[in-house]
Amino acid sequence: MSDHTADSAAPVQRTSSQVQPVRLRLPFAGPNIQKMLAVYFLLVFVFSGTVLDTLGYDYSAIEGSQITKIHPATYFIVVLFSVFVVSYPRKRDLVSYYLATKLGTIFFFCAATFAFINIVLGGRNGFGMYFDTDLHLFLCCMLLPFVPPEGMVKLERFLHGFFAVNAMLAIFELVSGIMVFPLTTYSPDGTTTIEARAVALLGHPLHAATITCIYIVSLLVGGGKLLQAGWRTPMIVLQAAAMVAFGGRTALVVTLIILMVALSWQAIKFAAGHRFSRGTVMMAIAAIPLGIAIVTALALAGFFDQLLERFTEDGGSARSRLVMFPLWGSFSWGDFLWGPDPDYIRSQMYSFGMEWGIENPFVHISIYQGVVISSLIVLGLLLVFRDAFRRLEPHVIMPMIVYLMLVNTFGSFAGRFLNLTLFMILVSALFRRQDASTRYVV
Repeated sequence: MSDHTADSAAPVQRTSSQVQPVRLRLPFAGPNIQKMLAVYFLLVFVFSGTVLDTLGYDYSAIEGSQITKIHPATYFIVVLFSVFVVSYPRKRDLVSYYLATKLGTIFFFCAATFAFINIVLGGRNGFGMYFDTDLHLFLCCMLLPFVPPEGMVKLERFLHGFFAVNAMLAIFELVSGIMVFPLTTYSPDGTTTIEARAVALLGHPLHAATITCIYIVSLLVGGGKLLQAGWRTPMIVLQAAAMVAFGGRTALVVTLIILMVALSWQAIKFAAGHRFSRGTVMMAIAAIPLGIAIVTALALAGFFDQLLERFTEDGGSARSRLVMFPLWGSFSWGDFLWGPDPDYIRSQMYSFGMEWGIENPFVHISIYQGVVISSLIVLGLLLVFRDAFRRLEPHVIMPMIVYLMLVNTFGSFAGRFLNLTLFMILVSALFRRQDASTRYVV
């Protein structure tokens, strides 16, 4: 304790091309908190909504107790953060650290809390969003810097293993037609159907496709250094196959474009005389005929049929993107700024044929709660990303840009969306600074 007290008077300035605030030399979380964090990471990644439903925890259904509509990981992280703050030895310096490095995240929490109050007072939709999307993300971002380097190493290994298992499970679900953790969808007329697309361990096809795309992009730009070079290409191929199983069109197209750019860049380097190892060249030569054979076999087996069906018949999601703006334009200025009456918006949704929802989070929040609140939420989210960027490797910017682009193609953070938290955990583990102190928080 005497070392920590003496160090608290000597802030550290990070020497980097990025502009960085002053960092206090704070100790990492203690052993008991680290054990709780390990349980939390397992809980938030493995126990998605569909897994919880299968286990009997009534998370996704419209009916049932409101207590089960909040993810167990959210309850757990509230307890975890409370124990962390109470047990942390230097509480005053902890507050100073948060004010110096997490102002954007704190702004996001305040904006989300303001939105929550508006929901409660106005009887609006979106009650569960505050807990599983906003509060959960805020608490996770406040805790992640206090995971020690050895904890981050273990977390990265877990993530590589998780994505490998998740991808194999998704491919199995698509090929066999057996949904291990089936997703039940609820139509506006009250009927229920089982989602035909694979969801694996990530709860929803679009959520799974989005975070898998980010994992692929992260590997391509050099994230996840614990994954050896010999395993990186097979892992990317495996994840790309899982993307087909998930059926997320935008995420798949973005992934294919990025993969083609990466392959083209490597081809240009090879043509320019860049030296590659003999093993890499042999693997590339073998991969071409092998890849053609695998794709042909999968096509003959009907592996791509569901994906092609998603491009030809999307259940009206493309149409909803076209009509959501005229719906927005039908409001008065007061409704436009602060949101209309909930009964009015429900009737308008049916009038415009948008019973299935709105395919953009900003527009969704704007329609239900007004442009003022939606702008605060989006601004706060961008500031959360800025806070994360400042303490990670610079090339994390690529997966951040791709992620922000993808989450704007469906409802995402306008509802219960733990995927935001999964993204922050993923990039924090794969893009942690290699030159960061092993003794103090940065």
